[in-house]
Amino acid sequence: MKNISFLNNLNKAFILLFLLVAFSSCEEVIDLPLRGKDSPALIVEAEVVDVKGYSFVRLGETLDFYDPSEEPKVSGAIVSVTDQDGNKMDFLESSQEAGLYLPQDPKYKGVVGNIYNLSIEYKGNTFTSESEIFPTANIDSVQIRFTPESRFQDEGYYLYFYAKEPQETKDYYFWRNYKNDTLIYDNAGDLLYASDEVIGEEINGFQFPFAYEEGDTVRLEQYSITKDVFEYYDDLVDVSFNDGGLFSPPPVNPRTNIKGENVLGVFMTSSMVSITTIVSEE
Repeated sequence: MKNISFLNNLNKAFILLFLLVAFSSCEEVIDLPLRGKDSPALIVEAEVVDVKGYSFVRLGETLDFYDPSEEPKVSGAIVSVTDQDGNKMDFLESSQEAGLYLPQDPKYKGVVGNIYNLSIEYKGNTFTSESEIFPTANIDSVQIRFTPESRFQDEGYYLYFYAKEPQETKDYYFWRNYKNDTLIYDNAGDLLYASDEVIGEEINGFQFPFAYEEGDTVRLEQYSITKDVFEYYDDLVDVSFNDGGLFSPPPVNPRTNIKGENVLGVFMTSSMVSITTIVSEE
């Protein structure tokens, strides 16, 4: 299902940043004051979606630089989301997963056009963010096509989708692909996002890069995102694949839309549409 966290990937990207800085110079040895267990950064992955059951806040902390374990989950935070009319929804920590906060009302969902304010209180600090839900284009249809093995992709069935994108507004999109109810996500290279400048008005058979097998259930989710969320994902991919070479840009942490001291992550508000199909030989 949907409960696959990007926190660990962000933690790795954060650590990778320090590695790139450390090894970018061959002339001088630098003793870096690496942020460790005494001053961990809060990692936030928060979403408010206009579909019930999809809104959540997941909290973690960065690791000590040399700590091989998974990122610590943050418990005991006070989390809430309030819209522009003052309607407040508390997010309570799940009894089944530490660090996961869910709306107190399980029927809670966002509304297109509303502005939402996220508030997190933890260890005496307050972290806030504001974001609006923009509409997303509809998915007109999808196709499954078989592709033989080549130099550029594995043999398998691939998903193509068709839609019309309204060009009169500036829009940003994010996609999630599922295989048999499991989100396809191994690393930052599997993050799929774009601006409407890239995809154009007529989306005629946009291919997603994941191979399926006959009998698989394929689910595509399309989200509207704001410009700052688009920039966050763009930064996250850049730092994850920055090799620290001579022609690589200077490494920086992904830009965050969350205000507060020592915080990483993103608050995403979205409208979402989805479509499901089954891979058949025909």
